[in-house]
Amino acid sequence: MAAQAGNRAGGGEAQPRLTVSRSALLVGGSDRAFRVLVHRMLAVAARLETVRSGFAAFVGLSGIQYTVLISIAHLGEADGVGVKEVAEHLALSGSFVTIVGGQLTRLGLVEKRADRRDRRRVRLTVTARGRAVLARLAPVQREVNDVLFEPLDRRSLAAVARSMAALIDSGDAAIGLLHYLSGARARRDAPKHGAAP
Repeated sequence: MAAQAGNRAGGGEAQPRLTVSRSALLVGGSDRAFRVLVHRMLAVAARLETVRSGFAAFVGLSGIQYTVLISIAHLGEADGVGVKEVAEHLALSGSFVTIVGGQLTRLGLVEKRADRRDRRRVRLTVTARGRAVLARLAPVQREVNDVLFEPLDRRSLAAVARSMAALIDSGDAAIGLLHYLSGARARRDAPKHGAAP
């Protein structure tokens, strides 16, 4: 394809190389619509992070502390929730959730206790103090979230939720591939043994 090869007819400016090759992501042989989508997703992600940071600051927490706290509250109910379930829900590592859970415990917002069915496991519950923190935030949270997600109706909410879940899985696979390809390139470009520096 002439554009992908590099130049317009007549020696014009070089065309950007395609950033995807799957036909489903190309429109008329161009990846422009895909690039627009990616950049809009990045813009949405930045706004989500700003809102999350604002919610967290309202109650004196970091963004990730707030996220883990509200996840424990929603997932755990009366019996608490395991670290593994919180980690899966947030697509984070169990060790990272354990660290943040420890911070919330020291703040008196979360309580850790042994699982009644398996004493080796820990269950997390939100304390009365933690529930009070979330109750103080809730009116602000509702108002802001209603505006943030105003374009979504019930059908589009379900569709976006499905798409996000699938993109988390494919994102993990893409990160693994990126690490592999980056490592392969580093190994390829490394000076050969005995070569002059």
